Amino acid sequence: MADIFAEIIEWTWNGMKWLWEFVVVFLLLAIAIIILGYIVSKIVKWLVVKMLYKLRFDDFFRDTGLVETVRSIGFRGLPDILGLLIFWFVFLFFVAMTLEYLDMPNIAAFVTLIIEYLPKVFGAVLIALGGLWLGTWLSQKVEMPMKEADVPLTAETTATLIRWLVIFIAIVMALGLVGIDTTLLIWTFIILIGALGLGLAISFGIGGRDVAANVSAYSSVSKTLSIGDEIMAGEYSGTVLLVGRYATVLKKATGEQITLPNSMLVNTVITKKPK
Repeated sequence: MADIFAEIIEWTWNGMKWLWEFVVVFLLLAIAIIILGYIVSKIVKWLVVKMLYKLRFDDFFRDTGLVETVRSIGFRGLPDILGLLIFWFVFLFFVAMTLEYLDMPNIAAFVTLIIEYLPKVFGAVLIALGGLWLGTWLSQKVEMPMKEADVPLTAETTATLIRWLVIFIAIVMALGLVGIDTTLLIWTFIILIGALGLGLAISFGIGGRDVAANVSAYSSVSKTLSIGDEIMAGEYSGTVLLVGRYATVLKKATGEQITLPNSMLVNTVITKKPK
């Protein structure tokens, strides 16, 4: 009877010892690693977000409308999104380490694949953001000189085309980085650009002749007329307010303004009142 009682005590002790060593301590250590990983991830995210806000990262994208979009879905700004990606990268590293410790190689391998994929996602986001910034910057740089030069094709249209071309290239690069086949997207874009170019060519060919004639006449009119000249051109008379690339604006004695195409002025006898 004493021997049986001793064996029961020994089995109970060994069972409790195994439970302590291989369950309690094992799991507690795993939980400790997860908690440590969460804390470290939070700290790294906080540092990155704080640094990006300090560098005024959002200011680079004010004119793109992206900041407002990000805020509408609950983020303060772009640094929060980048910080979130970094948080998950660091935290999943600790999760994979914990799974390896718990002897779960298959799940650990899957998490490791996600960790290896996240830098590509982060890089793709940066490329897309860079393309959005560059496209907006280039469109602004092109639009202003075109407005000043008063070219036939509207400055807004050209600037928009340049902006979206750069953004498209960045998106293709970003998708390629994460392993997505962009062949269909590229061909679709080529077809759209071709159709747009054909439409512009047809519309400009049909309606651009008058514009071209006015622009061509501008050189002659600008040499003949100056702002402040009092003139009579055919049935129209008044003071020259503007000699534009397409048309000239006169102010009549009644205060009304008349816009005369430059091509008409070239083919009309102009009488100037002596100053």
